[in-house]
Amino acid sequence: MDIESVAGLLASFLAPFLPYLLKQKKYEGAAEGQDAYDRETAKELWRVLGPCVKQHPALQEILQEAALSPYDGDALTALSLQLKKLLNRDAKLAEEISGIWEKAMPEEDRETPVAVPGDWNPCDIPGGHDDVMRRLEMIRLLRQGLPPEQIAGQFATDTQYLYRLNAAFSLSGLHGILSADTKNWIDGLNGHDTVLRRLEMIRLLRSGTPPFVVAREFDAVTEYVRRMDERFSKNGVIGILTEDDFKKFKSIYPEVIRICTFNLHGTHDSNRNRLKRIAREMSGLDPELCAFQEVISGRGIPETSAEIAGWMTRMTGAHYRTHFASCHLFMEKYPEGVSVSSKYPFKNVQIIDLNKGLVKGLKPLMERYSAAAETEIYGRSIVFVSVHLDHAENREVRRAQAEKLLAELERLYMGKKHYCYVLAGDFNDVEDSPVMNFLKKEGYKDAYRQCNAGGGDTFSSSDPHARIDYIMVKGNVHIHSAKLVLGNPGLSDHKGVFAVIE
Repeated sequence: MDIESVAGLLASFLAPFLPYLLKQKKYEGAAEGQDAYDRETAKELWRVLGPCVKQHPALQEILQEAALSPYDGDALTALSLQLKKLLNRDAKLAEEISGIWEKAMPEEDRETPVAVPGDWNPCDIPGGHDDVMRRLEMIRLLRQGLPPEQIAGQFATDTQYLYRLNAAFSLSGLHGILSADTKNWIDGLNGHDTVLRRLEMIRLLRSGTPPFVVAREFDAVTEYVRRMDERFSKNGVIGILTEDDFKKFKSIYPEVIRICTFNLHGTHDSNRNRLKRIAREMSGLDPELCAFQEVISGRGIPETSAEIAGWMTRMTGAHYRTHFASCHLFMEKYPEGVSVSSKYPFKNVQIIDLNKGLVKGLKPLMERYSAAAETEIYGRSIVFVSVHLDHAENREVRRAQAEKLLAELERLYMGKKHYCYVLAGDFNDVEDSPVMNFLKKEGYKDAYRQCNAGGGDTFSSSDPHARIDYIMVKGNVHIHSAKLVLGNPGLSDHKGVFAVIE
């Protein structure tokens, strides 16, 4: 008999005796209900195995867990795996254990369970007309390895119900099978889905169904079932996906980058619930990159863009992080700035000064900075910048700020192969202005205008009459779509802009 078989049988056989073997209980009372021959066999096996256990803390821990739940499928699987490792490391121990086992067990009990006679009737068992007793008997026979079709036939049911019973008992004990209704949420899913099929194999195996029974149900081999279980243990669902699964995923979710920009208008209506509402709408867009302007951070107010990112993280399951750059005071009281947010880690984060060194000695009315960061998406490097240019009446100030910004981006990110550059935010000017014409001349494309011939006014949200918020993209990308979002005046005095590039 191979070591894997010995380990599995040993785990199942020893489990009921573990509370006594581990000195948690004495061999009186409940223990007397066990077969005397089995008790002696368990003691003989423990005489050999016990001293080795003390040298393996991981095995000790698993044994303690199995002693608490001797019929739990997960506990038995974990115990079997640890015993297998121990026996593989110690050939002498494996030989001695196998010898005791083969001597103690009759030949017919070693490999396959004894089949139930053809004239067997479930009503022959004590309390056979009791519904709960019938369910318990079905589970017991399944765990002994009796063919599920035969059990289902004898009890006038189907194998799927049998498997659900077994899983419910593993999860909740007797309470799980008190009701005949054992439906599970997974029952309504597509049974032909290959990933769900593998998950169902694992669920059945961990519910205590013998591996060869699971294999037969899915027209597989036991090695495949065990391999799926091992991969799932190591890496979760990702571990059981195939190359075809990833190809299908890519066909459903192509390599696109969703970008959003939104001016938060400082404290706006001072309703803290506003940030959660913004996060909810943005989460529905599922953006990879977000640019925020008029972000507040300080004077008793946590960074508002970070709070939105936190809500989005909880709503989407993706981890959004932010990089903030302070600019000036909002309403002469609250520190205000810009920030970038991303699902993906940032590197080479920068705060770019747009106040000093402007051409012709021009100066903005208020201090202005941009937040810039490099991130990698689909293996491609992207430089993402949140922009809030000055509101000076002289339009040349904004053009000069754009010149300074591009020069700084070239200096800070030069020598690297970036797939594209994205400037997003409040440019405080219309699309035929000097600053926007300058950016277009430098190779930046207006994402919204590339997809829409007209419209696009972003200010104000309650009375849109000016287009001053943009997503500008430069690089080898195709702008797939763009639209205005977050238009509720209760959220901000600006509308947001959303674009998808591929």
